[in-house]
Amino acid sequence: MSIRLQLYAVFLWLISLSVGCGPNVTVTGKVTFPDDTPLTEGQVIFESPTLISKGRIREDGTYTLETGEGKGIPKGTYDVCIGGLGIPKVTSGGGPGQISVDRPPVPIDRKFLSAATSDLTCEVKGKTTFNITVTPP
Repeated sequence: MSIRLQLYAVFLWLISLSVGCGPNVTVTGKVTFPDDTPLTEGQVIFESPTLISKGRIREDGTYTLETGEGKGIPKGTYDVCIGGLGIPKVTSGGGPGQISVDRPPVPIDRKFLSAATSDLTCEVKGKTTFNITVTPP
């Protein structure tokens, strides 16, 4: 097989992979406690067997998912959890070689920290709003 024919075959194969893979769709939402107070830190994480997408939770509790450099995610069903909470902050102490570790408490029930235990699932069919209600520890 000639190189030109091989390149043409590879080109057609790459095009066939992209057929049916529509553009990413926007997913937004708000994370709140049952009294409608927003969670003001962390990130919402959508997971599938082939993709992990994250959206930073802003001070008003809202988020927008991003995948790599782009906004949104492909259509599909995702397990959802909350991450980026209770991350230790390391600071230097008073003297040489002294450090201090401040581990802030996690403000939500720990079940929400894992997609396996959160019981949160979202089916993305198009532009989606997925609000999440978390409970305190």
